[in-house]
Amino acid sequence: LRLRPVRFDDLDAVHAHRSLPEVARHLPHEPHTREMTEQTLERMIGGQALAVPGDWLDLAVEDGSGRVVGEVLLKRDEREPETGEVGFAFHPDVHGTGIATEAVTAALGIAFEDFGWHRVIGVCTVENVASAALMRRVGMRHEGVNRDGAFRKGAWRSFSTFAVLGAEWRGGPRPSADERAVDAVVSAFFAAFTRRAGEPVRLDAARAALAPDAVVERVTEDGGLDRTDVDTFLAPRQILLNGDSLTDFTEIEVTSTTMFAAGRAHRHSLYHKWGVRDGVAFSAWGRKTLTLRPSAGSWVIEGFTWADERESTGLTD
Repeated sequence: LRLRPVRFDDLDAVHAHRSLPEVARHLPHEPHTREMTEQTLERMIGGQALAVPGDWLDLAVEDGSGRVVGEVLLKRDEREPETGEVGFAFHPDVHGTGIATEAVTAALGIAFEDFGWHRVIGVCTVENVASAALMRRVGMRHEGVNRDGAFRKGAWRSFSTFAVLGAEWRGGPRPSADERAVDAVVSAFFAAFTRRAGEPVRLDAARAALAPDAVVERVTEDGGLDRTDVDTFLAPRQILLNGDSLTDFTEIEVTSTTMFAAGRAHRHSLYHKWGVRDGVAFSAWGRKTLTLRPSAGSWVIEGFTWADERESTGLTD
């Protein structure tokens, strides 16, 4: 893997990924025309020295064969020059290969070791779970959500912010084994309810994350609690997710705080969900408080309480 400043002769390679709808979906712009890519390259090459606060350094990412497969960008903050932002875009061909993780890791090394920056942030839409996962992998912490922070592409968009300090990058504390295990269980639980393009859904992963005697509580509109067991909770959701009405659905944990006490893990989560129901796009936010206990070398959810906020409908992608 090699990182170097972009050049004008990278036009074809950069346009190859910036023109793709699946790449532009999570970027501020629509899929690039060739003219748009040319203008972007001219602007980025002009600011490569990072001489002016707000400039971007756009680094082309070459794989072992010398092919440019993506970009990693470092932006110098306009108000605080010892801090900055990292951004990235890669061709779908290299998703899942580890190249993106290695490239962003290298870019952070440049930010901290070569530029001497104190802090680097990264921002993505809350729906961009792949970018969020990458930033977590390279050691960035999730710091918050800017709900409906910008109106883009016909809808209000919410954004997650991640950050890492130079001191953390050079060897700060890492999550414990229990923290990583709890993260994995909760992530698997949320991901179990995903449905794409009407594909059938099995909730085996959700059931595996729950203790057989788990108690599920829903906060009602009047502040009361509806209490159910695992089967009563999962059965109607199995039917709904595999029916003709809800053809697309995703629910993700956006922010979380975990506290360990008296042999239990207590997880407080803000989650976001969206999908298509009866042909109409919708989204909603909610909160979960989960309690987990050790089980067979890992952790299981022994109970949780949840509440949804009001839905928004008629969203566009």
